[in-house]
Amino acid sequence: MIDFLRKLSPRERILLIVASLFVGGSLLFGVVVSPLVSSQDRYQDLASRQQKNLDQFRELAREYHAAEATLVELERSLARRNTDTSLLAAMEAEARSLGLADKIASMKPLSRELESGIVEASVELKIEKIDLGELTGFLEAVEGNELMARTARLRVKTRFDDPQLLDATVLVTALEAQ
Repeated sequence: MIDFLRKLSPRERILLIVASLFVGGSLLFGVVVSPLVSSQDRYQDLASRQQKNLDQFRELAREYHAAEATLVELERSLARRNTDTSLLAAMEAEARSLGLADKIASMKPLSRELESGIVEASVELKIEKIDLGELTGFLEAVEGNELMARTARLRVKTRFDDPQLLDATVLVTALEAQ
């Protein structure tokens, strides 16, 4: 190898050294530097994704704690509300006070316990031959009572014998402390 270098002119030797340094530098960059830089970028991307995940987790934790506080407040509110009246009895009383007791075809009580121990009481009412004004008055009275009831579902059909009258199925729900 040394004999080969001695046979070359000084200009060729310089050219060979420069070319060797270029090839060696390219190999060094391709084998060592480039993978280090790309792995550093990959880790920075991973770190930024993990930071976003952490931020999302913190936001979900805040939402969870807010929902938990709301649930505790709801349980306290239900416990303070001292009503011995069931939802079924309250619906019957509202219908009687509005003069709709004879138009109620059926009342079906339902209840289910939620995960938190609160009971969701429901009453499905089938009301026949009612006009729209009476129905809206009944719904307003139901949602305005002390049981904090709400109308969960409402199905309304017009009657064939008298299109001015309606048949309605109303599902009313309220939360009760256990």
